[in-house]
Amino acid sequence: MGDGLEWRRAGWSARFGLFWFFAAIGAFTPFVTLYYRELGFSGPRVGVLAALPALAVALSGPLWGATADALGIHRGLLRGALAATAGLALGMAGARSFWAILVVVGLFAVMQAPVPSLLDGYAVTVGERIGASYGGLRVWGSVGYMASVLVTGRLMGDRVTRAFLVANAVCLAAALVSVWALPGLGERGARPLFAGMGALLRTRGFVALLGTAYLIACTSAVMYGFLGIHLQELGGSANLVGVAVALGAASELPVVAGGGRLLARFGATRLIAIAIVVYAGRFLAYGTIPAATWVLPVQLFHGLSYGAFLVASVTLAHRLAGRELAATAQALLTAVSFGFGSITGSLAGGALLDRVGTAWLFRGAAATLIVTLAVFLLGERTIGGQGPGDED
Repeated sequence: MGDGLEWRRAGWSARFGLFWFFAAIGAFTPFVTLYYRELGFSGPRVGVLAALPALAVALSGPLWGATADALGIHRGLLRGALAATAGLALGMAGARSFWAILVVVGLFAVMQAPVPSLLDGYAVTVGERIGASYGGLRVWGSVGYMASVLVTGRLMGDRVTRAFLVANAVCLAAALVSVWALPGLGERGARPLFAGMGALLRTRGFVALLGTAYLIACTSAVMYGFLGIHLQELGGSANLVGVAVALGAASELPVVAGGGRLLARFGATRLIAIAIVVYAGRFLAYGTIPAATWVLPVQLFHGLSYGAFLVASVTLAHRLAGRELAATAQALLTAVSFGFGSITGSLAGGALLDRVGTAWLFRGAAATLIVTLAVFLLGERTIGGQGPGDED
């Protein structure tokens, strides 16, 4: 292959781009709601701010993707989005009032929305060219995330400061430098984003999977948005939050890496059921632990919940949709879970935070997951059925 050297270099650009972008996520997500609390915002206002990134994924993410595909501007859009988010992160560090932060966070969320899908697209394309798996490239993002939460938490110490926003901006700038050498993808033909969506939404098994993903995302949003506040109420520090999140991310790696063997052993639907059970146990433990440090052993089960569900749901969505509708299926799965599910969980959690406290938020999430498991088991045969794109 004449351009083999170029694509091998692109492979390293993709690896480092994933590393630094997810390092930016690790520097931001575990600490941001604690920061909002430090600024004195009420529970509902914290919930609104926490919901903005998910709202951007649900609404602006598909529009960004359609624009990139239609105009062949994947590389330019990726560069521009990373540069804009780095600047907005620094702008957030200088804002103090709720309304100023609302505007900056909203812009930040909209500009960041296309980055994960663009990086995933490059990872798949580059992987095909150099003979590497998507997972082999994507794992660099997980490593970056783990390293970042540990370092950022240690830098801040006992309380959350604006340092995490500076760290986020630095990591985004490093990601921009890393991806600058990626080749253009202008040779891709335009593919309508909504093609086949109607057919998928008429498939009962796929709709059942979306419903399950939505409910799991609602409860997961409580964990991502309010675990830091809960640990702080139990006497934990910002450094402990970083250690806990990094430990959870570390437990995810072997599950994702061994996902193929888990799927062969249990099947996708049973693996989803296992993930729901583990999720419910985790949230119940969060709601009953007597001290912040008890969260560390609970975090070891993150891989068997999030990691198992990720592997199983993406695989099952692909099987239900078939090759022709695979991209549409993944877009819908992401929008429903990381988009609308996260929005619902963040807003509901924020509305209840001051009324019931964080412990009861997690207990309520556990109860919701028990209901989700019952519904899932009743509909397991439907979910496992054939989709519109299945082939004999």
